[in-house]
Order: sequence, then C-alpha cells, then structure tokens
Amino acid sequence: MAITHGMNIEEVRSTGRELQRQSQQLQSMINTVQQRVDGTTWVGPDADRFKRDWWPKHKQVLVNMVQELHGLGQSAMNNAAEQEQASGNGGPGGFHLPSMPSTSKFTPV
Repeated sequence: MAITHGMNIEEVRSTGRELQRQSQQLQSMINTVQQRVDGTTWVGPDADRFKRDWWPKHKQVLVNMVQELHGLGQSAMNNAAEQEQASGNGGPGGFHLPSMPSTSKFTPV
C-alpha cells in the first residue's frame, strides 16, 4: 500500500514564517500603543488606573501572544527542516516525530 499523505514541507515552512511575521506585527502594535499611552495628556484617576493597571495587564497578555506566535512559527520551521532532512536521508514515507517548540523565547523590543 502506497503512502498517500505526509507533511508538505514548503507549506509548513511558509506557515512558520507567517506566524513569525504576525508576531512582529503584533509587537509593532504593542509599541505603538505604548507610545500613545506614554504620550497621553489625559489626567485624573481613570487615566492613572488605565496607565498603571489596565494597560500593563493587557500589554503583558499581548507580549505573551508575541512570544507564543514566534515560538510556534519556529517550531513549524524546525519541523519542516527535520522532515526535509529525514526525507532526504531515508526517503519519503519514513516515520518522523515532530520536534517540540523551541525553549528559547523571543524577546520583544
């Protein structure tokens, strides 16, 4: 019986690059919002609460998303490279376990 399915290496690699591109776009958005928050002339208790509590809490959620998207993209690219190497060395249809996401974290600017 012939194997009729498997990893499309280029598709997985492309998806990994897109995930990392999107993480960079999200980081850029975070930086833009931070600049707006830092430059606001809004004053009063609501402004203080927004700057001190609301924005930092939500910013951290977004920063975590940046890191997760970047890591997921790196994992996809690692898996594609590993599959390409396995297929090149052992031919198509070889058994291959995907790698786990990289433990290195993307550090946003």
